[in-house]
Amino acid sequence: MYVQRLRQLCETILSQPDSVSYYNWMYDDGVVLKGLEYAEDITADPRIFPYTKAYVDHFVTEDGRIPAVEKRPPSADCINNGKVIFHVFRRTGEQRYESALRYLYDYILKHPRLHDVSGFAHKAVYPDQMWLDGLYMMEPLYAEFVREWGPADRFKDIADQFAYIEQFTYDEDKQLFYHAYDHSRRMFWCDPATGHSPCFWGRAMGWLGMAAVDALDYIPDSFPKQRATLIRVLNKLCDGLLRYQNQNGVWYQVVDQGGRTGNYEEASCSCMYAYTLKKGVQKGYLAPSFDKAAQRAMDGIWSRFVTEDASGLLHIHQVCQVAGLGPEKKPERDGSYEYYIGEPVVDDDNKAVGALLCALSVFARQSGK
Repeated sequence: MYVQRLRQLCETILSQPDSVSYYNWMYDDGVVLKGLEYAEDITADPRIFPYTKAYVDHFVTEDGRIPAVEKRPPSADCINNGKVIFHVFRRTGEQRYESALRYLYDYILKHPRLHDVSGFAHKAVYPDQMWLDGLYMMEPLYAEFVREWGPADRFKDIADQFAYIEQFTYDEDKQLFYHAYDHSRRMFWCDPATGHSPCFWGRAMGWLGMAAVDALDYIPDSFPKQRATLIRVLNKLCDGLLRYQNQNGVWYQVVDQGGRTGNYEEASCSCMYAYTLKKGVQKGYLAPSFDKAAQRAMDGIWSRFVTEDASGLLHIHQVCQVAGLGPEKKPERDGSYEYYIGEPVVDDDNKAVGALLCALSVFARQSGK
């Protein structure tokens, strides 16, 4: 069942020329491309690798530069798409792909950090802010690079990012992580006492969960302390999420306020949680008891969000298009409940499509059918 659904979703993506954008190096396209990489291992679809390579070749020059990254101010979002360059490099062995990966690694090392701790700022235009999103964008690629080329002491830096997010955004009472944190306490959206944003946004915690299970792929067992940090954060996150999982298996846009007027069941975070839970169980980071919640999530995703059209292509509905915090010129992005439920809700957004690919891949890998 899951392999067939995975094939259908791959067909949906590969049959439509605008499934990824060649206009800009957008992080959500990277989620889809990473999902296709996982799907290729299971489906053996011969179209996937050329599709991925064509995308990478559009943005990576012959000498390994990525002009679309160079022209933008430093941002965690610029790193995510680089994950699939590893896939292309390993298949081809071409030097320009290694050069591009080394460029992105250097980009990470030079990335802005908080003023008195080594946590990565989300963007240069958001100084002193850590967002959950940023850990998914940066840490898995950072960890994969270090595993490939070293130096191994960088694994501590990677684990520290998760420890900072835990310290700055975790709420013990709700057992959830706030979307973001301002170390300066100056942003209009933050609590002046704690620095964190007001709400528990679904997709932000989805990014965090995916970051943990993906980065752990590359941190060796010989670094038990660093692995333990990521596994601790992952378990805190998943323990909390299970408190708020709906009876139908999915989660709300503002996770802890399911009964509040205007809130809605949101597809991208539900797909991200299904992936995180299932992979966490498969890899032994989560107890086997979490598998039941993962299965409920996938069943709920299929019944609540996914439809099939007359051509057999799949569509995913009820996706928050985008949500962020600030800057000052956008005071409406204040992190309030009203803000999160007021952002556009769309169909077939790549953040959900990619997360669904990832989730289907881990379910298909276990079921084999």
